[in-house]
Amino acid sequence: MKRILYILLFLPLLMACTNEVMTPVGEGELVVSDLRCKVAATSVVTTRSSVDPTLAVEILDADGHVYRGMSYEPGAVLPNRFSLIVGDYTFHAFTENATTWLTDNNGLGSAVYEGSQPFTIQPNWVSYVKMEVPMINYGVSYSVPANFSTWFPTCELTVTSGSRSCTLSAGQTAYFAPADNQGFTFQLHLVNTDGETYDLEQRTYDNPRGGLMFDIVYSFATDDDPTKLNIGISYDDTFVEIAHGITLY
Repeated sequence: MKRILYILLFLPLLMACTNEVMTPVGEGELVVSDLRCKVAATSVVTTRSSVDPTLAVEILDADGHVYRGMSYEPGAVLPNRFSLIVGDYTFHAFTENATTWLTDNNGLGSAVYEGSQPFTIQPNWVSYVKMEVPMINYGVSYSVPANFSTWFPTCELTVTSGSRSCTLSAGQTAYFAPADNQGFTFQLHLVNTDGETYDLEQRTYDNPRGGLMFDIVYSFATDDDPTKLNIGISYDDTFVEIAHGITLY
């Protein structure tokens, strides 16, 4: 299932003392007021006061190191305010399955989310950052007509990308990592009530993008004729447009 994780950061800044040449040195504050989760591109987004339990967050300094231990596991309660000295930082949000997602769900994989947004703490200035965290891999599922199992009690889709292959039943989703010039192939395997086996023609989808959920849709070419099927691939392209947008105020 795809999810876009929204993070709204309020960075009210406080002016501190100066040195002998009046250079601003100071310390400011970072306020995480809300963390919102959008399960799918067509779902309603509701504001929640708690952190989404699947999301880990950390604040990195200019050298890429975690600043003052500000690293929080999924489900952790974040402080209302973070004290930050004047300087450049990065807010990093991610799911912790970057190294395990391929073997999740009995080898079908799972969705991986990750995003980073630089921000700057300045004296006497208030900065607002709105960041969206996209899914960086893609998912493939399939659907067949209602009552299709009446004729074909065994119905499976095999999806292959590179050296990895997954076999899906209806309602399952397999996840893959996008790669340059590498698409995915798919083939529907059927066994009817008489035990006869059919393997439909293998098809290919070229250059899938991360952040998309592909649904391979099989439908009857004529009314209720199980010997003739049409095929189509649908996906929600608006997800990519949303996931790549970052607004700075």
